[in-house]
Amino acid sequence: MMVQTKVLACKGRGAEDIFQRVRDLIEDGSLGQGESLPPIRALAQALEVNRNTVAAAYRRLVAAGLAEAAGRAGTRVAPRTRLGMPLGVHAFTAAPGLLELASGNPDPALLPDYAPYLAALPPMPPALYGQPCYLPELQAWGRDWWLRQGGIGATVAEPLLAQGALDGIERVLAAWLAPGDTVLVEEPCFPGSLALLRQMGVTLIGLPLDGEGMLPDALEAALARKPKALLWTPYSHNPTGVNTTQARAAALRAIIDTHPELLLIEDDHFAAFSDAPTPSLVSPGRARWAAVRSLAKWLGPDIRLAFLTGDDTTLTRVQRRQYVGPRWPSFLLQRLALALLQAPEVEALRRRAAQCYAERHVALTTALRRHGLAAQPGGGLNVWLPLADDAVVAQALAARGYLVRAGDAFRVTRRLSALRISCAALPVERADELADAVADCLGGLGAAA
Repeated sequence: MMVQTKVLACKGRGAEDIFQRVRDLIEDGSLGQGESLPPIRALAQALEVNRNTVAAAYRRLVAAGLAEAAGRAGTRVAPRTRLGMPLGVHAFTAAPGLLELASGNPDPALLPDYAPYLAALPPMPPALYGQPCYLPELQAWGRDWWLRQGGIGATVAEPLLAQGALDGIERVLAAWLAPGDTVLVEEPCFPGSLALLRQMGVTLIGLPLDGEGMLPDALEAALARKPKALLWTPYSHNPTGVNTTQARAAALRAIIDTHPELLLIEDDHFAAFSDAPTPSLVSPGRARWAAVRSLAKWLGPDIRLAFLTGDDTTLTRVQRRQYVGPRWPSFLLQRLALALLQAPEVEALRRRAAQCYAERHVALTTALRRHGLAAQPGGGLNVWLPLADDAVVAQALAARGYLVRAGDAFRVTRRLSALRISCAALPVERADELADAVADCLGGLGAAA
């Protein structure tokens, strides 16, 4: 009854008013995680509105990750890990004796040392207001990167520079979308993207994947709900590692081409470690699109730079908004990034990293399969392992010295039971040891049952 009294204080009687009121109560802590929301019928009667109005508000809360449907138990506030709350810099700091396999970070041993490149930077006049925002040589390098790999059907414009991939994605979305608009994402989905989208107040629809990429039938059905944007990952999807095939990309592209008004955003976060053409969904002449390539996996997460290209209108809107906010990414950082990208020894390190990450991914998936565990094939820094009782298994693995991440953090709306195991820094020779531990934990659960 107390919850209903709090909700009754909303100023309006529309679905949007109810949504905003409950959202405010969740975000200020008045409604705690797991707390049940009033039954739809009871709240509708109290507010003197149609039940469909309350139901629509609750659907928006679920889609925004603020609440979750609990079947006959009604609707309740989602756990804080699903609310897009910052996890903090210590969220995946492993205790002594724990092997950290939860963060998704690149292997520090495969990142360049910045010190000699900073020391070798030539003198440069101070950057001042009113001058161009980006180093032309760095922009040219980014455009050549796309042209070398190919894949995008539209003309690749000279890229802007964002302060990381999520910064670029947020700026593109903000250029076209408003709170309440619908965005399509893959499910499971990268938690950083989910947190960003939920903070922006958009409604999310999750699209399932198989071993070749997003399912065309699911995409076609979701497009009937008139979404404003699609955010997807063409290569080494996080968390599943799925590499979209060229055949699947062609099938998806044919569907998307019938919706020219859709904003298409490609988060090509692992492009540095693939020399093959990108399986892009961007066709020639597409009106609204953007592609983002971060340098974080290659040069390190502290190089807060990402290349952002797209159609002319999108790039113009993004750059205008960027200029009245942060204005430009640090020229010191831009100069350092350019020096690293042009260094032959850093290119050699990139090639070595690509080989190491591929070998470690194969080693772990192969070791898991020897135990009959169906790890998702693919690539990237993570291995996705669907299994029952993921949270219990994750706790059991922590007791054995392995910190991994359970599947709930990656879900949009569906319940996902899986482990994401970050294998980027897992030595090949320890893959069997980890697979044995996973199998033992599962065997222990079976014995306990």
